[in-house]
Amino acid sequence: MKINPISNQTSFQAVNQKYYQWAKKETNGCHRFSELFTQMEMDVCWKDLAPQDAIDTLEAIKKIMPPDWKGIELTFDYIKKFLP
Repeated sequence: MKINPISNQTSFQAVNQKYYQWAKKETNGCHRFSELFTQMEMDVCWKDLAPQDAIDTLEAIKKIMPPDWKGIELTFDYIKKFLP
């Protein structure tokens, strides 16, 4: 998967553009983040996405999500299990 920094103004090391762009569309749409986070968890589980890259991506997504959406914390907890 292609991993790129989202801008020079962030402290994130790598952000997966597939998931970041998907999240941007959801913030403008129906806010169905659960499918996005489930797919991200599967990619980490199957080693298609490095756990640290997933965490960096989640940190970037968290900044653009509606403040009342709390499901992202469950994804953080799941992905942290895969960190060395």
